[in-house]
Amino acid sequence: TGIPPDMLKPDQKKALKKALAEYERAMDYSLDFSFAGYNLGNLYSALGDPGKAEKFYKEALRIDNLFYPAKTNLAMLYNRQGRNEEAEKLFLEVLDSNPGFYEVNYSLGLLYAEMGDPGRALTYLGKAAKTMPQRARVHYNYGLILQQQGRSTEAEKEFVRALQLEPASMDYLYAMADHYMKRGKLKKARGIALKMIEKYPENPIGRKLLNYIDSGGR
Repeated sequence: TGIPPDMLKPDQKKALKKALAEYERAMDYSLDFSFAGYNLGNLYSALGDPGKAEKFYKEALRIDNLFYPAKTNLAMLYNRQGRNEEAEKLFLEVLDSNPGFYEVNYSLGLLYAEMGDPGRALTYLGKAAKTMPQRARVHYNYGLILQQQGRSTEAEKEFVRALQLEPASMDYLYAMADHYMKRGKLKKARGIALKMIEKYPENPIGRKLLNYIDSGGR
């Protein structure tokens, strides 16, 4: 279901339709168990039908209100729809009953950043960075919010950590270069720009940064 329909050949579309019908019947038969509603929620979310996805996530939670995968995915569905207060409530419920589910700290931190609450965003992204130290994207996003709040030394450490984990990421390289330029550390920024050009010669961003730095920021 993650493949766009226009990429499928006619016989593949026919086979998929049949397989989906069989899958839906099997899950309908098992709807007395929370996993079935959860699976159907995931299915309809992937198919671009948020109304049905919400219905089945709620059905899973009606059977077992502590089934955190359904609660988490419903919260993410609400977030995509801009229903952030509802998403926040569900994420907090998940953390209350499953404090070791560290991924929700990350999701909640991003949600608070989106809601314009940097204080709570910092709290939850900080927890996520501490409990998921091998997740480069977590360090990157934590670094961005630290930078926004003027905590530049801490932000730099997070960007460095993200690059240690994924040294070829254009996002992390750009964030690091931008961080250095904003603080007048043009020599360091230039070194990052050169890395961007080396790793992505077809991407003009590295060259533009280098030209900007070499022109003295003009």
